[in-house]
Amino acid sequence: MKTAFIAARPVWIAGRETEKNVTALFVAKIGRGEARIDLTASCIYRMFVNGRFVEYGPARGPQGYFRIDRVDLTPYCTEEENYVAVEVAGYNINTYYLMDQPSFLQAEIVKDGAVVAKTAVDGDFLCRRITRRTQKVQRYSFQRPFAERWMVDKAYYDAYVSLPDTPEVLAEGALVKYLERGVAFPALEESPCVQIVSSGTAEFREEKLYNYADRSLVGINKKLKGFDQGELEFWLTEDATHLHFLREENKPRLPLGTEVLSAGEWITAKFRCNLSGFIKLKLKTVGKTRLTLLFDELVQDNDINPWRMRDCCNVVDVVFEEGEYTFCSFEPYTLQGLKIVCREGAAELSRIAMVEYSCSIDAKQYTGYNENLRKIWDAAIETYRQNAVDLFTDCPSRERAGWLCDSYWTARVEKCLTGNSVVERNFLENYLLPDSFTHLPDGMVPMCYPADHNDGNFIPNWSMWLVLELREYLERSGDRAMIDAFRDKIYKLLHYLDTFLNEDGLLEHLPAWVFVEWSQANKLVQDVNYPSNMLYAACLEACGEMYGDKSLFARAAAMRKTILEQSFDGEFFVDNALRREGALVLSGERTEVCQYYAFYFNIATPESHPVLWERLLRDFGPHREANNKFPEIHFANAFIGNYLRLDLLARYGYRSLVVENIEGYFTKMAEMTGTLWEHDRTHASLNHGFASHVVCWLSE
Repeated sequence: MKTAFIAARPVWIAGRETEKNVTALFVAKIGRGEARIDLTASCIYRMFVNGRFVEYGPARGPQGYFRIDRVDLTPYCTEEENYVAVEVAGYNINTYYLMDQPSFLQAEIVKDGAVVAKTAVDGDFLCRRITRRTQKVQRYSFQRPFAERWMVDKAYYDAYVSLPDTPEVLAEGALVKYLERGVAFPALEESPCVQIVSSGTAEFREEKLYNYADRSLVGINKKLKGFDQGELEFWLTEDATHLHFLREENKPRLPLGTEVLSAGEWITAKFRCNLSGFIKLKLKTVGKTRLTLLFDELVQDNDINPWRMRDCCNVVDVVFEEGEYTFCSFEPYTLQGLKIVCREGAAELSRIAMVEYSCSIDAKQYTGYNENLRKIWDAAIETYRQNAVDLFTDCPSRERAGWLCDSYWTARVEKCLTGNSVVERNFLENYLLPDSFTHLPDGMVPMCYPADHNDGNFIPNWSMWLVLELREYLERSGDRAMIDAFRDKIYKLLHYLDTFLNEDGLLEHLPAWVFVEWSQANKLVQDVNYPSNMLYAACLEACGEMYGDKSLFARAAAMRKTILEQSFDGEFFVDNALRREGALVLSGERTEVCQYYAFYFNIATPESHPVLWERLLRDFGPHREANNKFPEIHFANAFIGNYLRLDLLARYGYRSLVVENIEGYFTKMAEMTGTLWEHDRTHASLNHGFASHVVCWLSE
């Protein structure tokens, strides 16, 4: 892979480099024969050759760095004249998914070692501004940029296979730093829906079925960029929440033929599982036709609730002039069910599909005889594929963000399934390269990255998980150079965290979002939170191992001794102590996850605390709700309590209990969505990268 361009320059429509939600189409014409294109962009591009969707990128890099994609055009350039079109979205808002950086495209086509087309102010790529994607719409979520509304006609599609008569005036952007892509290109395989599960009629009424008031809509300000409600050209959620649906009493049917929808009619299509990618429709419209697409990760009672997650605009709205079209959404979405509502005109739908946006792996197959485990294994593979495209993401739906701690678990899966750690290397490199992180305290690293943290929020615990992951990455990869390059950054982190040590040598009053797990434990994080201190002791030890620093071993041992003395009440570990009149007083609050932290980070062992260990083995776990002997101990959740539990069981050789617990925790997930979830309930993401770690335990 190359890390620089021969002749291309970064360019954008003059005067619109920092304008929000501008879409531009750059087209170059080349002849037949062998050729490649090298390109990168801010924020996202999709590339077509002669109207055929070829690639989507680039892989994400840290602020100021851009990863170069190199694509072989030869298989697609089969005509005497071939049109290479690159459609680029310049969002220019802060997200957890894409950095807020001025828009540009930099691309060059090379044949026989010579550049035959390049981006430049006077270059060969000519530019149109795409106005058929509505500019002033709401954000998709707090963590992602803008939702989509389109108004398309034949001229829009013709633009992919022609040069503009009057191209936009371009301006050259500042030079940037370049990185290799580092990972394989995504799989862009098409998956058709497997069934039309319901249908009926729809009516727009004054009464709203749901009041969508997510912060990504109502909280736009200087710290959260976007368009105010008063600026919106089209308000997707306000329109869609007024739709009332009457369902026909029909049986689910396979999509064997063309689905015909007239104004006021709808169908719900179901896919083989919860998929991530681009919504694709092949259709013929009769007159001007408007379709509203609603979607969700969960299909229940043969229908969907697009407002289930409450904080995502699961709506795409498209207006078609009369004609035949193949429509594909620009952004990737995550869904198992797609409701297509005809609002105006009529549409003959001959294909309903998802173009999957996932990583390409030759996944191992489950070889056992347990049907539940086979379903869970397949669900874990699907979950990994959709959350390891260019870096490890928490979920491919609401956020698409590269979160620490999540990555600790997903990185193990990459090694288990592929034998390498190339996606993890990209992930870690993004954290390594910046000299500092805007809006965060000196020494702290972001909780997720590449991301903009304009509000200054961070998770101090997640920085500690980074250190633990680095230690394991060294074992997985042997990449000593990466570890050495991180040294100064890690010691600065420890120096920052040490400023919160109290007279007992424990962290007290940690700032920002102190996160233990999604449970009652997150309400017990002050003043001295013992799970956080357990984690910090492990962090110090890991740093000592990586850098041969014996003083950190001594500190870790002292912390563990103090935590044990303070936190264990004779039966269970207490989550926190409160500062009262200068003294620390145990809160008395005890959570299931705190017990797992204690054993996971070697505050306790099965030998040192056999009674507690036996209780955890037999009285806790997936069946606890039915046989709850200790109701005063707050329940753990999937992330990360249940995972700590399973990893502990695996560590100490309880193979049969690992299998039993995996079945208990994950069977319903695998059956309902074919993916594994963020929580043990259905209210949030139903496709979360860390959850794929199940394959590691099942592979042991």
